[in-house]
Amino acid sequence: MRDLLQRLAKMVAGYGAVQWAGPLLSLIFTPIITRILSVDDYGASGYLQTVIAAVSTVAMFALPQALATHFNDRPGEARWQGTITGSALAIVITTGLTLGLALAAIAPAIGEVAPIIGAHVALVQFLGLTLCISLAATVLVNSAQDALRVRWGIVLSATSLVGTVICNLLFIVILRLGVTGMLLTPLTVNACVLVIGLILMRGFIGPPSREAVGRLLRSGTVLLPTTLSVWSLTLADRLFLGQVVSEAELGYYDIANKIASLAYVAMAPIYTAWTPLALAMQHQPLAHIRYVHMARYLIAAALAIGLLLGLFAIEILIVLTRPAYFPAAPYVGFLAYMHIFSAFGTVFTVGAMMGKQLRSVSAGVLLGALTNIVINAVLIPRFGLWGATAATMAGFGVTPLVMYVLVQRRYPLPYPIGRLLAALAIQFTLLIVGLFVPAIAFPARVAIKLAIFALLPLGFILLGIISSAELKHIGALVREHVSTRGGGRQQS
Repeated sequence: MRDLLQRLAKMVAGYGAVQWAGPLLSLIFTPIITRILSVDDYGASGYLQTVIAAVSTVAMFALPQALATHFNDRPGEARWQGTITGSALAIVITTGLTLGLALAAIAPAIGEVAPIIGAHVALVQFLGLTLCISLAATVLVNSAQDALRVRWGIVLSATSLVGTVICNLLFIVILRLGVTGMLLTPLTVNACVLVIGLILMRGFIGPPSREAVGRLLRSGTVLLPTTLSVWSLTLADRLFLGQVVSEAELGYYDIANKIASLAYVAMAPIYTAWTPLALAMQHQPLAHIRYVHMARYLIAAALAIGLLLGLFAIEILIVLTRPAYFPAAPYVGFLAYMHIFSAFGTVFTVGAMMGKQLRSVSAGVLLGALTNIVINAVLIPRFGLWGATAATMAGFGVTPLVMYVLVQRRYPLPYPIGRLLAALAIQFTLLIVGLFVPAIAFPARVAIKLAIFALLPLGFILLGIISSAELKHIGALVREHVSTRGGGRQQS
């Protein structure tokens, strides 16, 4: 197990530098943006971004996944990758222009029933007309990744990061464009990525072909329901909330989701590293035992991070925002469950991929999305933000549950599911207890919360989720890694 953890640590270090750069940059700008934008503007921008994301998801037609599926269909034919990339670009330009024009045409009518859109009709129309820019940029980025062109990926990532800094400073800090600036920033960044991508890949992109377009459209048709379900799980609650709550409450919900998403930021490099590593070792002896060990570690880490964010939500908001945003604090810990349940989903998805049970993944996501939509419709009109929070938790919880039931029937792995659910119950209980910590002096409040948090790893040990011997082993690996890096610096 030691060698597996060492390999995983190296891969996480490699993926983390890239995957943490964007979210950390966004985190750095959060104190600036929240001190310039009112809570109402923050909520309105989140709602409009949700509307654009909905149209973009349909227009994209699951092409990133379809492109990856067919990119290497003809390894002996050098032109195929360029042809499939050019065909994907042709599709998204067509769908983006079609749906973008439709959005621009119906925006005034939508604005009559959705006040937030009604207040920004011209902006929505402009974003509709330029929709294909973001779609084409996404295709180029995915094509560079599929082609394993690391330098292209670095250049495109650097373009995105630098563009985000410049556009945030220009549109939000200097020009103070508010909601308009929040939406012009990603559009301008994508336009820069598209231009740089076309220059870099000008000799790579080939003319579209009927065969390549057909393959992409057929795969997109199969994958689009799953993609839409993922979008629904993540963003549909804003559309319901926009009809019921104020823009300020939307702002609370958006900032709470942003803080909760730090759980995903922390875990994403681990997921990215673990999935290919797990699939590569699936035929090795005793591989299933290693899977079970990693399942315990991944879920324990997600539970711990989620509890930290929930307990210290108000302290995080104090640092990153201003008092107007503090009412978002109670929702953070519960919204973090979307990322806790995603850890369960990652574990079960690996089993599904090894057992060739991809329909189980689709079924789980689809049922989770349907659950989310139904509960949103029922609870949001009555309970507002708490209804949306409950719907998010339920939708993300159903997905791994369905996947576990379906995958275990055909590809059973000895996950300690009872102990994992007990750990989940302990974490939830501690989160509830944390809500009742009084607003006393900062040192005493933090000390109480740290004491509450300390009960979680104790619970892990009592349940056997992580043994004391494993904790010592992990500690030894960390010390070894630190000493190795320290020795390397001294030698240099």
